[in-house]
Amino acid sequence: MTRFRARYDNGDIPARVAHCGVNGIAWRVDPGALDARAYLPLFISGISETQHPYRLLAVRGAEDLIKSCGERAMLEALPRLILPMKEALNTGDARVLAVAFDLLYTMTTTYAAVGEALVPYHRQLLPVFRAYKDVDTIFVSLVNLCDAKCWSETRPKSKPKTTRDGAAEARFSRGAPCTTNLERTAPPSPPPRNDEAIGYGRSKRTIGSLVRRTLRALERSGGPDALASIQYMVPSYASAVPRIDAQ
Repeated sequence: MTRFRARYDNGDIPARVAHCGVNGIAWRVDPGALDARAYLPLFISGISETQHPYRLLAVRGAEDLIKSCGERAMLEALPRLILPMKEALNTGDARVLAVAFDLLYTMTTTYAAVGEALVPYHRQLLPVFRAYKDVDTIFVSLVNLCDAKCWSETRPKSKPKTTRDGAAEARFSRGAPCTTNLERTAPPSPPPRNDEAIGYGRSKRTIGSLVRRTLRALERSGGPDALASIQYMVPSYASAVPRIDAQ
């Protein structure tokens, strides 16, 4: 049980699920008025949860706190976020990893100074990035956080067959077991049926694409030492920042 779940069960979390729409939460207080050093690590600890409503409250709450706390408060809270973020990354659960990568991306793109402040923590956070940077067969959706689903898709190299009506047959397996250790803690959920597919079309993302997007954000905002630090931990990473040749 995470600290977030224990505190929520005790009634200590100043937010609840908003039933007026999907993925909504309602705060009892302005999140910008909360002490980010105390509450943001608590919400980050909750992103390891995969059950409703803990997952929804932790993820949306962390996003709201990040965007409303301000850069100074964010930098003050940052050292306290590393341990719960590392714990989330080390779960090996695709549903948790996707949220962790997305929140790190949000931090670095919301506040310019966060990327550079994260450089000393690359050795603690980036080993997981190295492991999953090129995993493009595991899909997640961050649209509907209530169901916490992930699934696999493996497309064959052979040309798809054509049915009698001339339509190409989609030949790929969905919901197949993963060959990596990504799903040791939780097997992938079955692929959504057509009537459940809201948020699983254009919104689906591979774990690898989320890793690469976050690494690019860390490089762009991380200052002069970011690229060397990232490539030390993720040797296969190629710089996304154009170089200007000296005249």
